[in-house]
Amino acid sequence: MNLLLNGIFISAGFSQPAGFIAMDDSVKLMQKFYDTDTVVVVLPDGYDLKPEDAALIRDFVFWKEKPFYEFRHESQLNTTDSGKHLLFSGPVHAYTHIAKADLPVTPLKYGFSYKGEQFCLPGDGFYYIGDNADRLYICRNGEDAPLSYLGYLTSAYQFYILRGDRIIYSGFRPGRGKTEQMNNLDDLRKSYFGKMIRTKYADFYVAASITDTTGLGSALLDFDRYVDGMCHYLSVEPADVPRFVTYFYNTREELQYFIAAPLWQTVYGKSTGNINHVTGLSMTICRHEAGHTIIGATIGKAPSAFFDEGFRQATDYYFSPEAYQHDLEVFRTHHQYLTPALINGEGVEFFRAMENYSISGVFVDYLIAKTDFNEFKDAYADHTLDQLISKYGFNWEILIKNLKKDLSVQ
Repeated sequence: MNLLLNGIFISAGFSQPAGFIAMDDSVKLMQKFYDTDTVVVVLPDGYDLKPEDAALIRDFVFWKEKPFYEFRHESQLNTTDSGKHLLFSGPVHAYTHIAKADLPVTPLKYGFSYKGEQFCLPGDGFYYIGDNADRLYICRNGEDAPLSYLGYLTSAYQFYILRGDRIIYSGFRPGRGKTEQMNNLDDLRKSYFGKMIRTKYADFYVAASITDTTGLGSALLDFDRYVDGMCHYLSVEPADVPRFVTYFYNTREELQYFIAAPLWQTVYGKSTGNINHVTGLSMTICRHEAGHTIIGATIGKAPSAFFDEGFRQATDYYFSPEAYQHDLEVFRTHHQYLTPALINGEGVEFFRAMENYSISGVFVDYLIAKTDFNEFKDAYADHTLDQLISKYGFNWEILIKNLKKDLSVQ
């Protein structure tokens, strides 16, 4: 869901946005937490994670061999577990034995509060890792709320509070030689962005430091036409798409401060739910991220990064034959990278190479042509694409071989 390249690159002379507390090496705390053979995931009694949420937790580690995860309810813990690395995932108010002194928030009947501000909506949650890196809290109030912190490349700060898909606070608790330092993201957004621009389907915020907005007005109207066209192609209703909130940043480093992505990563665009973050005034990135939002809201969540990006990429061909020709040329050059491992592998492998966007788009377009669009959409949402291709007499190896044959690339 993001245009992201991993790399060690920080622009020369970059200074953090005004008012921000600097990100530091809290990523080391996170790495230290996962530097163990076993992580015990602690759930409140009577509460169970959905399978897809449990999979998100299990798949989070990509830089080392994944630890083993034990899922237990709070009452199942014993005295020997105190020395293990514990990950608390569930409504914080539903736990009965968490020491309140260990928490950066105050549990309430239906949520929690921070410095008197209440967070009691189902989508409200927080992320916090303790100073000793043996306790990690990923707590949201509602069972159906997304684990948003996994969508925001967290670890640049020790502590986050989220309201739905929006970071409200980020920063550090007292300790480790620090006083409490917190970014109030709502205040920082007010000072960083100019006046909101409202269109049929979106609220746009442009960095006040972007002074050349020539052509922006017509580009935003084109965005509304893109939403209509995308919904027509998918045979879905625009009313089922949540209203977009899109932020345009002057630099990608400033974008990464607002989404708390460590600067050793390179992120030019990011989509989380209906909130999209874009570097500059790039409508290409804007439409890319909006496409993810439309598909996610009306079709469902992708079964893998390959299909997440590939389906969105393939939708471009409906609007532009030139987009298909571009991706086809990329595919011809890099077709050897299309393997079952790429199709079914983890996102970190997919995002290592930009050409994988084009490869996945051409493949998904071919898959839809060889099956049925409505059946594909259902299988995409239900994560049953293996069964779909089997129904049509294929497996991944056969589809790859046939695609390369049909395109005369071997």
